[in-house]
Amino acid sequence: MKNYKPKHLLLILPILLIFGGYVLLPEPRDTKESVSLERPHVIINNTVIAVEIADEAGEQWHGLSDRENLSLDSGMLFIFPNLQKRTFVMRRMHFPLDIIWISDDKIVGIAKNLPPEGENPTELYKSPEPVNYVLEVNGGFTGENNIRVGDEVKINLSF
Repeated sequence: MKNYKPKHLLLILPILLIFGGYVLLPEPRDTKESVSLERPHVIINNTVIAVEIADEAGEQWHGLSDRENLSLDSGMLFIFPNLQKRTFVMRRMHFPLDIIWISDDKIVGIAKNLPPEGENPTELYKSPEPVNYVLEVNGGFTGENNIRVGDEVKINLSF
């Protein structure tokens, strides 16, 4: 057996740290835990949803149209200046959505797993009562996270 001197160890140590060090790194966190609370977000039943804001007419008309997907645990929050009945469509969508109708801080309706439509949608989705917020999330999200009518909604727009 060959006799290794301390200087050999000094040459091998950096290599071990570089190639073997990945074992010491923490594993990536679950998506549910990784939503930054420093971004706009909504909390429903301890479920944190990172949101993009649509508060201007053009943004609201376009919504999530033309996108291929939506990240897990994220959505688009439509903000309106007053309580009013709202109508949404699935224009140029490529994936199903759940629409959550919100009046101030309470869910008043949920439209689940709405199918995508093309340029000229035929289905109209109406809020059951006047709302000032509408949250769009991936289809099935409300069921997977046990989100129901009557649940309290906390909206944090600070960032």
